[in-house]
Amino acid sequence: GEAAAAARRSRVLSPVLLATTLDEEEVRLLNSLARQHGGKVVTKWSSAVTHLVSTTRCSSNGAAAGQRLCGRTIKYMSAVLSGQWVVASSWLRASSAAAGWVAEEEHEVHGDNSSISAVSGLGAGGPRRGRLHLEGGGPRLFDGLHFHLHGPFNKPSRRDLLSLLREGGGTAAADKWPDSRGAAADPLVLYGDLPDDELEPLQSRCAESGLGPPAHANWVFESISRHECLPRPGVAEVP
Repeated sequence: GEAAAAARRSRVLSPVLLATTLDEEEVRLLNSLARQHGGKVVTKWSSAVTHLVSTTRCSSNGAAAGQRLCGRTIKYMSAVLSGQWVVASSWLRASSAAAGWVAEEEHEVHGDNSSISAVSGLGAGGPRRGRLHLEGGGPRLFDGLHFHLHGPFNKPSRRDLLSLLREGGGTAAADKWPDSRGAAADPLVLYGDLPDDELEPLQSRCAESGLGPPAHANWVFESISRHECLPRPGVAEVP
């Protein structure tokens, strides 16, 4: 029952805690719990973070009841790629009531507002899938993949996109045009804020270089949301 659940403690003894989109009251609670029960609150994401704590109040329309969903921030995507706990702020309230950090599973975020299933209304499950995959010693999401960034990137910036690709185990270049000859895997050309009239020339250039079609940067974000690489553009999905 609830008493048993409350008694279940987190296995992380000294958590490194990072907030994303929490309100002032929740941030105060986070800091107070860290002082009382051990833990360090940080303001920047790093691979040392153990828990990303997010508000899940502003869930978007179309979400099924009971789904804990948060915004797809850079911190969120970094945490999913690194297999860190992504928990709702309810974890803070439960830990406060239990006078110690409680087990995270019942507070784990189901996904983000940008990738809710249109059919089921469920979150894409990236946080749990990424965490279990990396806990089990699996390779990082973009392991062995090479990316080429083409043109301007605005939200997120080119710098943020590069750091996500590298956190995911991929290699990325933005300077010289990729050469597909001799590469273990064809580089995937990514574009962001490209004017419509520049897309067709980019597609032609990829084809002439023996590369597959280019992908919008959303391919990266949608893959992270699911912790699963989506099929590349122009590659037929296996039913």
